[in-house]
Amino acid sequence: KSCKAMMAAKPKLHYPNGRGRMESVRWVLAAAGVEFDEEFLETKEQLQKLQDGNHLLFQQVPMVEIDGMKLVQTRSILHYIAEKHHLFGKDLKERTLIDMYVEGTLDLLELIIMHPFLKPDDQQKEVVNMAQKAIIRYFPVFEKVLRDHGQRFLVGNQLSLADVILLQTILALEEKIPNILSAFPHLQEFSVKISNIPTIKKFLEPGSKKKPPPDDIYVRTVYNVFMPGRMESIRWLLAAAGVEFEEEFLETREQYEKLQKDGRLLFGQVPLVEMDGMMLTQTRAILSYLAAKYNLYGKDLKERVRIDMYVDGTLDLMMMIAVAAFKTPQEKEESLALTVKKAKTRYFPVFEKILKSHGEGFLVGNKFSWADIQLLEAILMMEELDASILSDFPLLKAFKTRISNIPTIKAFLQPGSQRKQPPDSHYVQVVRDILQF
Repeated sequence: KSCKAMMAAKPKLHYPNGRGRMESVRWVLAAAGVEFDEEFLETKEQLQKLQDGNHLLFQQVPMVEIDGMKLVQTRSILHYIAEKHHLFGKDLKERTLIDMYVEGTLDLLELIIMHPFLKPDDQQKEVVNMAQKAIIRYFPVFEKVLRDHGQRFLVGNQLSLADVILLQTILALEEKIPNILSAFPHLQEFSVKISNIPTIKKFLEPGSKKKPPPDDIYVRTVYNVFMPGRMESIRWLLAAAGVEFEEEFLETREQYEKLQKDGRLLFGQVPLVEMDGMMLTQTRAILSYLAAKYNLYGKDLKERVRIDMYVDGTLDLMMMIAVAAFKTPQEKEESLALTVKKAKTRYFPVFEKILKSHGEGFLVGNKFSWADIQLLEAILMMEELDASILSDFPLLKAFKTRISNIPTIKAFLQPGSQRKQPPDSHYVQVVRDILQF
């Protein structure tokens, strides 16, 4: 009985609330008329729970729970669903044709998936590249297949995985290049016919589980959801000031667009902090306001400018660490080695000298300030890279111990606080899968 219930359960998809590599799975399930549930990954902790529970074979998503199994690896998932729902041809020869067509189409689709996460200067170049590859390499193949085959489908005369993935790719390309099919009449007809198959037509209608195209807003939103990023320094400052705060995590593009439509994002970007009747944006401005409000910004203009200088230098060091996490393995290794070197030769000697010449327990005056908070955050980040990084800086060692034991900060450093965890190798890999970096 329990086995029957398990078999009857809807498939459950584990992935962020966006397209990525899971979108093809959604398309195939929808084409097969299969209802499915989704559990959106919103935090690193959710992913870690899947990993710790041995639910992810290679520690990666997409993951689909179906028929009592936990399936990973996109192509394997697609193959299983296609075969289960008779979308994989009638024999081995048809299956092989479908495989070839799908593999080629996924190569093109991968370019589309990657596009939103390129540097702005590279995005337009990549649109040209995608168009050229589609028009010269991929679409002529499918145009010829349809012409020679004389049927409405790519293989046999039955809807298959190949048709579904090709339509998904065509529509994704048309979002960027509306006239991409102008030289391919058979593909134009194919697109219309497949789009009007009842299950697919339903999936293409508003309100379905089809995900909207990722734009620059979506990319920034997902980045802020999955990376501690610039909001983490704000959490540190609020925690140090003993201020309790609530968080509303952005999970979907719709949430982000609502913030924009409501006029709450000055430049269309997060972080956003709502406080004192204001909608504060721009990280540096938010931090400055919090520091001033909670008396963490020195006693006069001279102390304030020193705090500014120290904070800006520390933020530069922290940004190097954040950026390195998403570079290629070789680039990451080189970048982090350079960051450690710069910390030891450029940044930490400055703060060691300040503490020595100043002769006080804090960086500015003899009072806890924003500069102390930011430096402690940077030290702890650097120690995650090199545990012995403070070995030549005895005053910074003492500083770290002293500031870490301030009651509000000590509470923030305890497990279960709102402090976010550092991105480890598993986390970075998942973010790559999520964001297609």
